[in-house]
Amino acid sequence: MEGNRKTRSALILRELEFTPGDSLFIAELPAALERNSLRLMNLGIFNTAKINVRSWNPESNHVSLHIELIEAWYIYPVPLFELADRNFNVWWKEFNRSLKRVNYGIDWNQLNLTGNADALKVKTQFGYSNKYELRYSRPNLNRDQTIGLDFGITYSRSHEVAYATDANKLQFHVNRNIWQIVQLSTGGSVLWRPGLFTTHRFTAEYRSTTVADSIAAVFNPDFFLGGATRQRHLSLLYSLTFDYRDIRPYPLSGWLLAAELRQNGLLPGDNLHLFRAYVEYARYFPFLEKRMSLETVFRGRTSLPRCRPPYYNNQALGYGGSFVRGYEYYVADGLDFGLLKTAFHVQIFNKTFHLDKFMPLEAFRNFPLKMYLSVNNDLGYANDPYYAEQNPLANHLLWGYGFGLDIVAYYDKTARFEWSWNDRGENGFFLRINTGF
Repeated sequence: MEGNRKTRSALILRELEFTPGDSLFIAELPAALERNSLRLMNLGIFNTAKINVRSWNPESNHVSLHIELIEAWYIYPVPLFELADRNFNVWWKEFNRSLKRVNYGIDWNQLNLTGNADALKVKTQFGYSNKYELRYSRPNLNRDQTIGLDFGITYSRSHEVAYATDANKLQFHVNRNIWQIVQLSTGGSVLWRPGLFTTHRFTAEYRSTTVADSIAAVFNPDFFLGGATRQRHLSLLYSLTFDYRDIRPYPLSGWLLAAELRQNGLLPGDNLHLFRAYVEYARYFPFLEKRMSLETVFRGRTSLPRCRPPYYNNQALGYGGSFVRGYEYYVADGLDFGLLKTAFHVQIFNKTFHLDKFMPLEAFRNFPLKMYLSVNNDLGYANDPYYAEQNPLANHLLWGYGFGLDIVAYYDKTARFEWSWNDRGENGFFLRINTGF
């Protein structure tokens, strides 16, 4: 190994599909070296990871491998500048690009803190809404590197709250004199990773959320149900993941299966008792040595009991990464949802720029850049038995399609520029950026 100045060698060897002394078929060696190089990159702590044959003894048929690494820059005290809205397009169009709806602060990320791919995150956010977060994760605690942990605490508050959904648009109330919603959440997870591709996660979480009296009494008594102003509950989660993807930030081949069981409310005095089951299956089909790839992703969720949930806990499509392209300006709430996303990617550019003397930091001297054209097609459905009267997109099959340009830089930083249509005849340009943090 060469270049792992901080990263422990045992961590690197743990990610490989083979160990010293194993036997490999000669015909499969090139593919195995490429596949395991990508596995090291998936740790998120290297800018470059290459495994090459260093020497080969034809008589004994023994091979020596050379693992060449360039560690990523681990300290990211990133100045925080982010939007208070669900996505860029909502901020740009519906809130007229108002700089008043901007959050600022410092998002400190210390990656590979002790050389074990562990991460420390400290976030202080001011501006339109406040958020303070402390989180630490480490994937390997024991000698066999099969057990890890993750724990954190988050406190947030805002002068604005989305108190209802009307015509599938979030309705906001703002009062700059008082905090409209305040939330405290804390919890921890134990991870068990018995094999390279399988991860079990066991999580315990406590969450307390309070809204202003006017929200519960006037604007929406169903916000927490019954005009309540506070919701507190303990939760237990179990998730199981099988991850055989080649490049996690932008997969081109392999597959992913993830399932989660969540029980919100463990004690009789908890204000929420809601069970949810979630599943995600993704498959990626490469062509022409990964210069083309077909992506298919299915996500689904169901909830119990089948009674009216608090409005605050009724989110379905349009939140986070679960959305139908072309419907970015809308949300579809519900107890259950299903989503099928497909995309065909064609690589149009692939080059590594060597910045050398123009970049004083070694971790950034090699600048890999890839570009893909994509043709997209999404289908989604949200089942809302209780709040659908004023929201016609619920209980209705949604269809969106379009094309885009995807840019992948430094392996894990992506920008997607998409032009999408929906089955209502609407269209628009949409932007999504993922910095990899």
